[in-house]
Amino acid sequence: RMRPVKKYEEIRKLLDSREKKDKLEGMKRLLAMISIGRDASDFFTDVVKNVVSDSLEVKKLVYTFLTHYAESKSNEALLTINTFQKDLSDTNQLIRSSALRVMTSIRVAIIAQLQVMAVKQCVRDSSPYVRKAAAHAVAKVYSLDPEQLPALQELIIILLQDNSTMVVGSAIAAFNEVCPDQMDLLHGNYRKMCRLCADTDEWGQIMIINTLTRYGRAYFLDPNQETVRDGEEEGEGKKKKKKKKSGFYSDDDSSSGSDSSSSSEEEEEEDEGPELDPDHAMLLSSTQPLLRSRNSGVVMAVATLFHYLAPRDQVAKAGKSLVRVLKNNRETQYLVLCNVATLVQHRRDMFEGSAKEFFLRAQDPTCCSLLKLEILSQLVTDANAQLIMKEFNAYIKDASRDPVLVAATIQAIGRVSAWVPSVTESCLRGLMTLIGTSKNEAMVAESVVVVRTLVQQAPEQRVKMIRQLAKLLSNLQAPSARASVVWMIGAYHHLVPLLAPDALRELATSFKTETPQVKLQVLNLACKLFLSDREHTEKLFHYILDMCRYDTDFDIRDRTRLMRALLLSSTAPLLQAQAAEIFLSPLPCPELVVPSKNNASFALNTLSHCVGHEVPHYAPIPDHPEEVPDSSVRDPSNNTDGGGGGGG
Repeated sequence: RMRPVKKYEEIRKLLDSREKKDKLEGMKRLLAMISIGRDASDFFTDVVKNVVSDSLEVKKLVYTFLTHYAESKSNEALLTINTFQKDLSDTNQLIRSSALRVMTSIRVAIIAQLQVMAVKQCVRDSSPYVRKAAAHAVAKVYSLDPEQLPALQELIIILLQDNSTMVVGSAIAAFNEVCPDQMDLLHGNYRKMCRLCADTDEWGQIMIINTLTRYGRAYFLDPNQETVRDGEEEGEGKKKKKKKKSGFYSDDDSSSGSDSSSSSEEEEEEDEGPELDPDHAMLLSSTQPLLRSRNSGVVMAVATLFHYLAPRDQVAKAGKSLVRVLKNNRETQYLVLCNVATLVQHRRDMFEGSAKEFFLRAQDPTCCSLLKLEILSQLVTDANAQLIMKEFNAYIKDASRDPVLVAATIQAIGRVSAWVPSVTESCLRGLMTLIGTSKNEAMVAESVVVVRTLVQQAPEQRVKMIRQLAKLLSNLQAPSARASVVWMIGAYHHLVPLLAPDALRELATSFKTETPQVKLQVLNLACKLFLSDREHTEKLFHYILDMCRYDTDFDIRDRTRLMRALLLSSTAPLLQAQAAEIFLSPLPCPELVVPSKNNASFALNTLSHCVGHEVPHYAPIPDHPEEVPDSSVRDPSNNTDGGGGGGG
């Protein structure tokens, strides 16, 4: 216990020493403590005295310490706020930016006005490093005092006009935090952002691309609607428009340094493609090279932009890049797969020829494997059906696979057989063989449920399967499998009139040992047979009702009281007359959908899309405008504040 006390006293002596090397040693020890997770806040008053140190090395470490604890020690930090203000004019850019960071980390609303003044001083600083720190400080001041919005908005306008690639990403981040809905602030800087996007850091690229995606949706027409209109026009009119557009590309792309990508894009657009606004085309051409980025977040952001803003024939370019970034760590792989699972629902052509890239690997976590199965089931075509179905069969036969994964594979086979008619019969035969031979109850249960769904789509053509499942009923142990078979016998009793009463007799003998799930379906079967063939099943129906009357499950007891009142009592004659319509009405055929279908209602590449529900601060993607927007708002002459601020 005494040893840590001695160490702490030794650090205090070093900080109070007049020697610079002692102060430096003391600060290094404190930062070492912070780096391993120890609390060094008790030294705050000892450290804050060294803000006035003449040593640049000491001052850097002091500001690093103060930035870490300024929020929790706001009152103590206020005592030296004059020193921070003085350091905003220091000759060293690191000291100026550090002083601003500490000053805006003090969470006391009373000094918000001083913080705004400090930021205002730094947004026009000669160093882009300091201006970048000022952009980050804007969001911190806004979170402390939202009433400073008008003043902060003026600072954001200045920051958005900055021509430095180091600043523009941070300026967009500040814009998204403070006033994300005021897209009109971006008009005058739109073309500059398109040009600078490729040269900013990766974090800045993601911020810019995401913001420009929202901007494009708000101010550009839907390019795919234009495709339809262009198709109705004459070919000559198209060619003339293409020539105008290529002229725009040749001017702008020479400055942005993406000649090769633009030339290939022009060739594609000469054949077919919509007439795009020049600024719209500029956005697509300036972001397309970033599909080759090594950063998965950048690739995903560009793919999202192409999904929402690019003509249909250009979207496929993003597919190969998304497949490339799948070969990454499991966290990144999962996030990319979440987005691919939604993309493939609407744009399957993006991943044509890439089905093998989604085959399961031994090292894949279950969460990624489930998404891959979902994607594979949607990529099946007549051409690759045999290959993918062979892969699915291998997953089912692999005993080492997670049971959840095996169940998901069977569900995927069911979806494929429903969507691709050419493989429906072979899928059904395989599932029926699995039901008859497999000793894995969970696998059999899932297969029965899938077969039931497929039978519902064409019951008259699959009567043979209903008979086969009814014969296997005594061998089935899983409650969900037994309940599914009993439901099929009841729903299609008119197709198997001789088999249904026999099945009910067998189920009546084992009724006591059945699970509630199966008992409910047996009760429904008895009711349907009573209404359609009363002469042969009335006694069995009464027996089942008597058994259910004293069952421990209240759902079964409630259903029994309902049936007894409607079918065997005269208290409700009108309902009794409609009993057949109530209990024998055909049900609509269920639609086979992928598990993540609901996620598609959220904007791509967002947290809400990943988790499947709306999270705080989620903003849906804007709709395209119905009328042609005025593109002149993006002309430099309409930028009221003139050139880029802080360019020095």
